[in-house]
Amino acid sequence: MTTRPPEGELPIGGAGLGVDEYLEFLHKEYLADFIRRGGASVKVAVVGGDQVAERLHAGLAAAARAEGYLFAAVDAASDRVHLVDQVFFAVARQVDWHALATSAVRAAYDAAAFPVPDADALAPGAPGAPGAPGLAQPEPSGGLTVPAVAAAYDVNPRELYRSVRRQLEQALLGDTGLAHEFRLAMLRLCQAELGAGDVDVVERDAVLGWLRGERVPLPALRSALIYGRIGRHNARSLLASLARWLPTVGTAGLVIGFDLARLAVGRRPPVEQREGVYYSKAAVLDAYEVVRQLIDATDSLSSVLMAVVMPPELVTDEVRGLPAYSALQLRVADEVRDRRRTNPYAALVRLDVRLEVIR
Repeated sequence: MTTRPPEGELPIGGAGLGVDEYLEFLHKEYLADFIRRGGASVKVAVVGGDQVAERLHAGLAAAARAEGYLFAAVDAASDRVHLVDQVFFAVARQVDWHALATSAVRAAYDAAAFPVPDADALAPGAPGAPGAPGLAQPEPSGGLTVPAVAAAYDVNPRELYRSVRRQLEQALLGDTGLAHEFRLAMLRLCQAELGAGDVDVVERDAVLGWLRGERVPLPALRSALIYGRIGRHNARSLLASLARWLPTVGTAGLVIGFDLARLAVGRRPPVEQREGVYYSKAAVLDAYEVVRQLIDATDSLSSVLMAVVMPPELVTDEVRGLPAYSALQLRVADEVRDRRRTNPYAALVRLDVRLEVIR
């Protein structure tokens, strides 16, 4: 970590933290340790400008990916962050669900004592083997289909399918810590990878569209036993389920970068200059409510780090800033703090920004 200046050289009000210094701290203390061991945390970073915010987001994304996390960026300028279901959709659109389902299916084959062989070991012409002809829908996943693996081991495909499906059901449906709808959706995505014919492309795409907030006719989801859309009533539990499920499929966890700078824009520009989402004061308070609920849910969350980035004016603005929503301000405010040194473990930190003088 960067060497701090001697105490006598620190300015009144504190020296603050630099972006690189804070990223190094998050990497070492949270990504490499606390979050990886199943912890959850929401950090609020007050940044001194757009360039500082961009450096923080880019650095956090790089650190997260280097540690094997799934990183998702949620920007209030393009995503309606005052609605938790829209936050989930923004994250879900950045998830490679196919890769996650593939990892889960591979684990099921391993648990059934039929680990997926390398593609070169598959029988020539078998589904998934190099040069194999087109497969029946859904599309193959690198030799993960039951016919391909059954041919490699010279076993009955129907018996192998029953064994692998049983492992998937135990791993997904048996995990009661996951939301019920999330378990059903993941099971159908995994079954689609098996290529056994009980989940077709239409149903798989319907499940993916449901996860991403697309307009999907509910009848298309009935075969997956999903009867309702994702809304404010269940989005938070689905987000928590995603973070909880990731470590079981080979990903360290979930890192979300929230950018709330757009909340500070109180007056909309002329129509021809408008771009993205703008928020009324009521919507701003709803956005703070979403963050507050995520903070309160950290005891039930696992394997997730959320970094909320906001400009300095939102710390002091009594109309659109944290003072307007005391429930969140009281959870992150640092009324009692060292006058000269910044505590990086605090819920709210200031990065490359001049601190207000403490009288």
